[in-house]
Amino acid sequence: MIPRSFATILILIAATMHGCATSPLPRNRNTDYDVIVIGAGMGGLSAATHLADGGMKVLLLEQHYKVGGCATSFSRGEFNFDAALHEMSLGGGREKALVQIVMERAGVFEKIELIRVKEQCKSIFPGLEFVQPEGEEAFFKALKERWPDEATNLDRYRDLLVVLSDEISELRSPYLANPLAALLTKITLPLRQRTLFKYHNKTVQEVLDEFFEAEDLKAVIAQFWLYHGPPPSEQWSIIFLIAQYSYLLNGGWQIVGSSQALSDAYSERIKELGGTILTDTRVTSINVTDGRVTGVETEYGDAYTSRYVVSNADPFQTFLGLVGEEKLPGRFLRKIKKMEPSNSFAGVYLGLDVTPDFWGISEYEIFLNKSLDHQANYEAAMSGNYENGFMSLTFYSNLGDPFYAPRGKSVLSIHTYSDMSLWPEPGEAYTRQKEEMMDTLITMAEEIMPGLRDHIEVKEGMTPRTVKNFTFNQDGTPYGLNFTVSQQNRIDIHTPIGGLYLAGSWTWPSHSVGMAQVSGFLTANIILNNDNDQEN
Repeated sequence: MIPRSFATILILIAATMHGCATSPLPRNRNTDYDVIVIGAGMGGLSAATHLADGGMKVLLLEQHYKVGGCATSFSRGEFNFDAALHEMSLGGGREKALVQIVMERAGVFEKIELIRVKEQCKSIFPGLEFVQPEGEEAFFKALKERWPDEATNLDRYRDLLVVLSDEISELRSPYLANPLAALLTKITLPLRQRTLFKYHNKTVQEVLDEFFEAEDLKAVIAQFWLYHGPPPSEQWSIIFLIAQYSYLLNGGWQIVGSSQALSDAYSERIKELGGTILTDTRVTSINVTDGRVTGVETEYGDAYTSRYVVSNADPFQTFLGLVGEEKLPGRFLRKIKKMEPSNSFAGVYLGLDVTPDFWGISEYEIFLNKSLDHQANYEAAMSGNYENGFMSLTFYSNLGDPFYAPRGKSVLSIHTYSDMSLWPEPGEAYTRQKEEMMDTLITMAEEIMPGLRDHIEVKEGMTPRTVKNFTFNQDGTPYGLNFTVSQQNRIDIHTPIGGLYLAGSWTWPSHSVGMAQVSGFLTANIILNNDNDQEN
């Protein structure tokens, strides 16, 4: 029997190549736009671009004053900060990363400049430091030199990553090839993707326990768990393993001028293709008549009609707020209400009067862990006990991009996890708690950067309420749904409302700046193919 998650993938494959609307849509073309996209995060920008490239008349509405969602930047004095993106996995391996192909097809890849991150990260644990070098060979060589008794196990683990990567690569054809190739892949999936089936219900910790004995080695290999949300004991192994090998193969890349440059490239491309973008425009309602979308209304009382609507907003906003519970099937409504958002962040952005080499730091990213036990680190952070948890320190100025700071100065971003429930509404108590959080993180950072606070020129904090303010995401999460084994089945791109589709980190295939772009591409393909089927 095919596991439900893979059955869903098969449905997505068929929909992507052939179109699969929940109900036939009217052929009436007397609307203001063919498609209205709600939200200019990466999923919305990507969907709008590919739809416009496919000949659709597109309107993109964004509540913030600029596009990008979490893929954005901000300025404080003479310093510029990337709000969230640390790096993306792009080209450089055996084949192009899927997100790079999507960016090329969108016509935005040529509009950006990339910087390769030379080392994955430096991990610091009590009594242990390990630099994860760039590339598959160097990574496993370094691990074997540090843990020679685990050499055979490391070879087995590497084989697992290779096999999973190969099996996933076989699934790329449904995204990029012709309908016949997609059909053949669909038929053979249960027989060919055996390793994917074997591990599809395992957590990261279960996989690591199967392969390794040394707890410190497990901790080092699992370090990138914090890019995906839940700790290794809860995190879905497939998303972790695929992402880990993608970075080993393709490397990590940052965008010159921050992630805002990528968002702006999409915005420029949409306009080139004849699309319309309205910022500072919040959608307050998705209009539905007889089970089908007819358009949207905005906070200003403006109404725009369309044949399709794509929501890049989170599903709680989309269905419980913009559509309305009374218009949803009971079973679907119960599913939405049961879904668990992932965690949020707390952090501090610093503009410094020195560069990182003042402390002898050449790395781009350092992870400071208070314990080898990632579960303990996670629980400490999520309870507000940050000093006993973990933090990431990202030294954007070490990329050599002058965008971030003047010569001789630098920027540093420090992040950890946080729970929205810990944070009061903005006011005196909130401000005091935010200051205490920032001071705690700076004190932790001084373990590896003595005297850090003496070199701070600019300081800006962020909390889950900050993320909520700019994205409206449930619980202020930038990750979408919590990527646990029980939630491996993402919310479908299709919805029970005719003509309403989803794009972004809450739906297929996954969260992250890269996968949100892939999601927008998938959503656009489904709509375009569905529309062509109706024309024929």
